[in-house]
Amino acid sequence: MRAQSENEQYRRATIRRLIVLGCLVLLFVILYLLTLNQKVCEFFATTISRAWIYVFGNIFGLVPMSFYELFLILVILGIITFVVVEIVLLCKRKWRQAITGVIIVAICVFAFLNIYTATATFSYGRDPLPTSIYEEYSGDDLTVDEAIEIATYIVDEANEAYGATNHDKDGNIIYPYSLKEMSQILDKEYKKLDNAYFSSYTPYGKRVLNKTIMSELGITGVFFAPFGEANININDTLYLPATLGHEMAHGKGVMREYEADIVGQYVCLTSEDPYIRYGALVQCMYSAINIVAQYPNTDETTQRLYDRIDEGIIRERGNYSAMWGKFDMLDKIGEFFNDLYLKLQKQEEGTNSYYKPGLVEETEEKDNDGNTIVRVIRFSDTQNLLIKLYKQGKFE
Repeated sequence: MRAQSENEQYRRATIRRLIVLGCLVLLFVILYLLTLNQKVCEFFATTISRAWIYVFGNIFGLVPMSFYELFLILVILGIITFVVVEIVLLCKRKWRQAITGVIIVAICVFAFLNIYTATATFSYGRDPLPTSIYEEYSGDDLTVDEAIEIATYIVDEANEAYGATNHDKDGNIIYPYSLKEMSQILDKEYKKLDNAYFSSYTPYGKRVLNKTIMSELGITGVFFAPFGEANININDTLYLPATLGHEMAHGKGVMREYEADIVGQYVCLTSEDPYIRYGALVQCMYSAINIVAQYPNTDETTQRLYDRIDEGIIRERGNYSAMWGKFDMLDKIGEFFNDLYLKLQKQEEGTNSYYKPGLVEETEEKDNDGNTIVRVIRFSDTQNLLIKLYKQGKFE
């Protein structure tokens, strides 16, 4: 009789769990189908996702530690524990406990997937950036003289910012700000955008403790929507403000990677603080010179622009590359999972979606330097940003 009662209790409990799991799976399927519609994505991005990130970002923001990092550790430990326990239960032929464990884990997984879809995935399919921030230009939209003016401005500003910032004996930048102070500065820069496309809430950066592991995986920053956290790898010294601006952009509703880069660079390049500007200027410098190189008969001009770059900047870029060159044990693993994640978010290019390349069409003509003359159909994302800023009068 007792065994019969236990069997009935188990059956009822299992049915309840399966009903919960079925509802969560159904909800996930519905949410997934809704992500295929851009208008629905825009609605979720500006309402549910925005509200969730605001609430939980403020809650988890009260503590400086990275809850995302803690969550990741607990998930890894949980997976290991689950596998070991399941193996033990199966070896002992405790089928009921094993099945119950699988169902409970499945419930947790689909509950998380639903939260993540509602808070992050929809934002990947929302409207593109407003034209006040970004537009795409062709070679017909810019003269060679304007291209030279943009490149000269970026190089000169980078040189000036290098001279206005402190560097250690090896030539690497030393920031006078903590991560919180830098976040506060960027928060003020973001407020200048004054566009409803962006959430009014700006998550502050949180330093990850396992920076070595993060570096080995080739990760400079991670925004985790369920916690509203912008997690930063402080090994990314040279481009730290731009990286922080990128992760903050995710928190403001810009989830597509190349767009987050654009917004992060936009707020850094338009800042008056040399420490905030410097890394973004260095990051954009070669793209700016490449704009000039798209035009015929400019080999001599582009070489003069390269020669114009301060040797200290070249040295620091070399230091940065050498530092990251030390971390190569797990970079392919990190890229694999990041690529998989982005493709699951319907970013077909995967990790290549961090950058939107330009598009040129070759002609049959040669210029005076012997180069094939090309027609620029579309400049790259960074070049389009620089052209936009130039046309807005920001480079004066």
